Amino acid sequence: MNDDHDRLILGKGSSFVKSRLSRLPRTDEVWETDIQPMSVSGWNARRHGELWLGMVLTRLEDFHLALQAHEDLPTVNDLAHLLAKSMEHPWAMGARRPAGIRLRNNPQWQELIPHLGQLKIEVETRGELPLWDEAAAEYVRKLKMSLVGRDVPILTVSQELDEAYPAVARWVKTLGRIEIGIQEGRGSIVRAVEDEQLIFEVAGVENLDEALMALERAIEARLP
Repeated sequence: MNDDHDRLILGKGSSFVKSRLSRLPRTDEVWETDIQPMSVSGWNARRHGELWLGMVLTRLEDFHLALQAHEDLPTVNDLAHLLAKSMEHPWAMGARRPAGIRLRNNPQWQELIPHLGQLKIEVETRGELPLWDEAAAEYVRKLKMSLVGRDVPILTVSQELDEAYPAVARWVKTLGRIEIGIQEGRGSIVRAVEDEQLIFEVAGVENLDEALMALERAIEARLP
């Protein structure tokens, strides 16, 4: 990829700010991370484009630290954002830097490696990432088998959910939960649930952003 848009962006205006990341405590952990295409039943890749799954896993107890799924062809900036998110706002064990990161041997990621080194993170590139591949296969398996309302995985569609969808964020924090998934024959689907009762449902739209915008309007009209 030679587009300027695909070149690594660091510092102000990006999520990967080395001065901030360097202040995080350093652990002995080794993480695995990658972004790969995934195939999901009911998703029309020819019409909507491929779905891409990005994950960061710690080899300590196989915890997921960060996950994002999106429709745009990934760039090195997507990987940088994913890693910064996993360091500053991981799903488990608090903010920190790992001692090492295992990346798939992909020339697209090379531009980021020296900057990880400056954070005293040793990078190892490999042809295979068994832990990552196994976790990705399990994620896609659940996504294919899930019905909305039962074991629906969450897809991240916006880096700043609270700012982009304030009514949705308020719903999650005070009233109930939002279920997001892909259902065979219906495409992207989102639901607002309160006390196990379905309150709103949006389905059959072009993408998840459109579904969330519709849900945002519906919740905003209901909230005082």
